[in-house]
Amino acid sequence: MINLHVMPEEYEEQDYFLMMEVMNAKSKEDRPLSRNAFLKEIGIDPDNLTEDQQGKEV
Repeated sequence: MINLHVMPEEYEEQDYFLMMEVMNAKSKEDRPLSRNAFLKEIGIDPDNLTEDQQGKEV
C-alpha cells in the first residue's frame, strides 16, 4: 500500500467497499466496450446498419 502512496492508517479509515472498487478498477482501455462503441471502433456507424451487418437470427 505504501508503494501506492496510501498509508496504512489512511487505508484503515476508508470505506472497505469503496476501496475495493478503486483497487479493482480497470483502465479505460481494458474495460469492455458497449455494442455501439465496438461498432464505431471497427468503422461501422451503429445508426445505419445494413441487413448484412445486423446478421440473421436463427
